[in-house]
Formats: sequence, structure tokens, C-alpha cells
Amino acid sequence: MTEQSRPNEQAREHVQRMADRFLAERGQDVRAEGQCNCDELLDHLFEFLDSELDERERARLSDHVDGCPTCHEAADVEQHVRALIRRSCTEVAPDSLRL
Repeated sequence: MTEQSRPNEQAREHVQRMADRFLAERGQDVRAEGQCNCDELLDHLFEFLDSELDERERARLSDHVDGCPTCHEAADVEQHVRALIRRSCTEVAPDSLRL
């Protein structure tokens, strides 16, 4: 495992533990057939937010996000980061830098 991937793995493990604890407290089984789990959502978060999944997959992930506060927060944070980047990247490179 590379040094860069380790923080991502730690974050993923933390999110999964929080989600598992939340669902266990409510007696829900996140791994029921046909349902999405937190790992699956995090693996496909960017495709989900970019609407790059087919309608069936998007609906499965959306159902999970709606019912899991941890994954809802992860999706929310990513959307806020993207909005900040869009607002911050308004400068256009000068023509002298273009090929």
C-alpha cells in the first residue's frame, strides 16, 4: 500500500465503522440482498455524484445515502468541496500559456 492510499483507507474504515455502528443500533442489516453498503457507496461515490451510473445502480446508491447518515455526510462533504473548487477556480490562464 502506498503512503498516499493509506489515509484514504483509514477514512474508509472510519466511515464503515460509524455506519455499521449506526445500523446495528437500529437493528438494520446493511448487507441484505440487493441493498448497497457503505463500502460500495464509497467505491462509487464520484460516479454517483457525477450521474455516471445507470438508473438502477443510481437508485440503489441513492436509497443507501438517504438512509445512512454517515454516507449522506460523505456525499455532502464531497459536493461542498466541489462547490468550493468551482468558486475558487474562476481565473483563466493567459493566452501565452496555451499551446
